[in-house]
Amino acid sequence: MKKKMLAGVVAAALIGTLTACAGNSAAQQTTAAAKTEAAQTEAADTETKEALMFRVSMPEAANDNKAVAIQQVVKNIEERTEGRVKFEVYYSGELGNFTDTIEGIAMGGNIIDGTSGDAYAPYGCADMTALNLMGLYPDPESIARFNDSELFQEMCDELEKNSGIKMICMNWAGAPREVLCTSPIESVEDLKGKMIRVPLPPYVAFFKRLGCSTVNMTMAEVYTGMQQGMLDACEFPLGTIYTNSLQEVAKYCYLSSHTYAPTCWGMSAELFGRMSETDQEVFVEEFSKGGEYFSKLNVENMEDYRKKLEEAGVTFVEPSEADKAVMDQAAADAIADFPELSEGILDRVKAAMAE
Repeated sequence: MKKKMLAGVVAAALIGTLTACAGNSAAQQTTAAAKTEAAQTEAADTETKEALMFRVSMPEAANDNKAVAIQQVVKNIEERTEGRVKFEVYYSGELGNFTDTIEGIAMGGNIIDGTSGDAYAPYGCADMTALNLMGLYPDPESIARFNDSELFQEMCDELEKNSGIKMICMNWAGAPREVLCTSPIESVEDLKGKMIRVPLPPYVAFFKRLGCSTVNMTMAEVYTGMQQGMLDACEFPLGTIYTNSLQEVAKYCYLSSHTYAPTCWGMSAELFGRMSETDQEVFVEEFSKGGEYFSKLNVENMEDYRKKLEEAGVTFVEPSEADKAVMDQAAADAIADFPELSEGILDRVKAAMAE
């Protein structure tokens, strides 16, 4: 009997030992699996860090307000994503004009471009042309409201569906654009016959109704063009005029304030999708904060740039109420040049800005 009891105890001990070993083995397997998964995740993170390098393109100089704002944006994103997202910023059109860069984005390139909404319109959302019509925005706040509107999101969704371009935001309200000329401009009438550099079709439609001839050239070519007499005039914010030293070749500024030309930041939707949801949120949040900062800089620096230009010998002329009425009519008539716009889109945009 005692032998049987002893045998039972030994058997129970052996079973316990085997069970413990099995448990330990299972635990070790679970731990090993967790370590393998962690290692795979770390490797994936490392791969992502190497893949997510973006090239930011802008036509402005490195000391422009827009450049100052984007430098803060990329710094914040790199820090908050702990290096999973990195940037190189290219100024003064180093990566090409907006046609080149947007085409690159549509093909899946790692470019992020900041330009007017109408530059994106041919890539799948014709109504985006309306975002850069002259005389559209009454103030920077209206641009911020439209950025947050359902209508803008509808446009962004259509663009992304048709071209694979992800629109990040458009709340970057530029300073008012003014006309700089090599000869005196006392009224809107004096613009007739002038050869003026403009960047996009909405500007062409507007200025031709003021009697101008228009030419498209890069920002880097404007200085030489005016210096050599190929251009009579150009139109830029005061800060852009100053940072590109255009006051050296033209001394007459007509304060037309024909548009705020908000910057729309676009990138590859496929590359945006490679980021985690957390990093995507950081990306959009920082670009939007950058828009607020940029808009604030423009308001704060406008008088300072005007003072610097006056010190450089530039004469400023304010348009009369009659001149403003002429420009308002030119802006209204210019819409006829864009039959691709959907019916009532301008009213919809204005309503979205007012919400």
